[in-house]
Amino acid sequence: MRKKIFGALHHERFRHRGEEILRIEALSDAVFAFSVSLLVAALEVPQTFDELFVIIKGAIPFFATVSLVFVLWYQQYKFFRHYGLNDIKIIVLNLIYLALILFYIYPLKFLFSVLLSASTGLDLFPKAASQGLIVLSNEDFPKLIGLFSIGYFLIWMLLFFMHSIALRSAKELELNEYETAYTIKETRGALWNAMVGLLAIIFLPTGLNWLSGLCYLTIPALLLVNEKMFSKKLRKAKAR
Repeated sequence: MRKKIFGALHHERFRHRGEEILRIEALSDAVFAFSVSLLVAALEVPQTFDELFVIIKGAIPFFATVSLVFVLWYQQYKFFRHYGLNDIKIIVLNLIYLALILFYIYPLKFLFSVLLSASTGLDLFPKAASQGLIVLSNEDFPKLIGLFSIGYFLIWMLLFFMHSIALRSAKELELNEYETAYTIKETRGALWNAMVGLLAIIFLPTGLNWLSGLCYLTIPALLLVNEKMFSKKLRKAKAR
């Protein structure tokens, strides 16, 4: 099923070294599935149409969170398909990776709900409103951004370490020129993403919270630059 769904997304120039599903991958799939199950379990069965409408309004944060979980799952899926590494370092890094994703499921959904509520005026926290509770104070907003940024930084640093191990194992894995360049791109991209999270954390104590948010707007540009550097390296290699 994996091959049917994701085979078309795989670049044919990168040879799969992990054809068989490893036990650590099976565990990973179970953890990712459990993460999504936690989000679904948090949705109570509506007793009235008003409650149903509240759930519908929360669909965007729900799907945004699931989409981000899928992106993180796909990053891990590509790594194991490309390199097939299964040593103790990779296992430990992968377990930490999974633990972070499990921990951040609810904070992520809360953050997306807060951002959507603030930008659209939708009331996504009716229980808190009915009890007169403050969903998020001005003093707590930097803490929420900091919590997200710490998780973002750690997750991408773990991917950076995993790809660095693959890069150091280039000879053992018999990576060709294209595969080596691709691995360098993935390693660099993971590091740049981690630095975005780190910069967001650094800016928080300044009190200029908008700077922390601005950091994340640079991600598309960084991805584009990374791809251009990768393409340029391939053109140079082809010209030799």
